[in-house]
Amino acid sequence: MLLTADPGERPDIKDLRVPTREYLTAIDPDDDRIPNAIVQMYNGLLEAMTSAGDMDSFVSKDWNEGVILGFVNTMHPVETHQVTMDIQQYIEDHKNDPGFSKVNFGLRSGPVEDLSGDSNALSMEGPDYVRPAVGGFLGATEATREVAVDNWLLSPLQTALAIFLIAALMFRSVMVAGILIFTLFITLFAQYGLGGYFTSVGNWSGNLAFHLLVTLSIAMGLGVDYGIYMLSRLREEMQATGQNWNQALRNTLDTTGSAVLISVVVLLGSFIPLVGTDLANTWGLGIYIGEALIIDVFTALMILPMLVYWLKPKYIFGAK
Repeated sequence: MLLTADPGERPDIKDLRVPTREYLTAIDPDDDRIPNAIVQMYNGLLEAMTSAGDMDSFVSKDWNEGVILGFVNTMHPVETHQVTMDIQQYIEDHKNDPGFSKVNFGLRSGPVEDLSGDSNALSMEGPDYVRPAVGGFLGATEATREVAVDNWLLSPLQTALAIFLIAALMFRSVMVAGILIFTLFITLFAQYGLGGYFTSVGNWSGNLAFHLLVTLSIAMGLGVDYGIYMLSRLREEMQATGQNWNQALRNTLDTTGSAVLISVVVLLGSFIPLVGTDLANTWGLGIYIGEALIIDVFTALMILPMLVYWLKPKYIFGAK
C-alpha cells in the first residue's frame, strides 16, 4: 500500500492493519468475509500492480508471511555499525509491543523449527537471552567486521610467536629467530599502513576487512620463507669461505638471492593481474600480496644481511 501510493499521498495507517474476524465484525457485525482471503486477494492485486518478482520474492506462498528488506547506501564501517546498532536497539525498545509478536528476527542456533526465542518470547529475558539478530548482507558484514577487528592484532601476533618458536628450535638460536621476526614485522606494519591509507581515502575494499585478514599471514609467511633461505645459505658460504663475510655474502646473493628475486617476479606476475578484477576480495588480495612480496625481497636481500653482520649470531659466524 505504501509502495504503490501516488507521490504526495499518505495512506491511512489504520488501513494497514491485518484483518481478523474480530476486527471485521467490530466494523460490521454482518461481515462474513474470510480474513485470510482478504489478505491474499489484496496482495495478489498488489503484485499485479508491481513488476515481476517485486512481491513474490519476499512473501510466502500463502501470502500471509513476508520478508522485511531494507537497503543501506553505504559501506563505511562506522556508519554500517551504527545502522546495525540502531536497528537492533529499535527492536529492543519495542520488543514488547503487540505487533512484534508476529515478527521473527532471523534464526538462531538450535532447532530450525524453534522460533520461540525470536518472536513473542522476546520480552522473556533471562541468563540465556540473546538480542535479536540483524540478518542479510548488513548483518553478515557487521559480524565479519567484528571478527576482523578482534583478530587484526591477535592473529598476526600468534603467527609471529609460532614462527619465533619454530625458528628458534630449528636454528637453535634465539638471535636468528629474533632477526626473522624483525623482518616479519616490517612487512606486517607495511600491511597495516596500506590498510590505513585505504581507510583514509574511503576505499572499503582494501581497509583490512575480513576478506583481507588472511593476507597478513600469507605475507608474513613469504617473508620468513625467504629469510630462512638466505640464513641457511649464508651459513654454508661462511663455512666454505673460511669466515670471509664479503665473499660469503656475494656468493649468497649470486645464488640464493637470485632465486629469491626470480621467485618474487614470478609471484608478482601471478598476483598483479588480480588488481584488474572488479571483485573486491581478489582485488585486495592482489594489492596486499603484491606489496608484501616487494617488501619481502627488500628485507631478505638487504635488511637481513645487515642485521646478521651487526649482530653476528653464532649460527652463522660460529662460536667466538
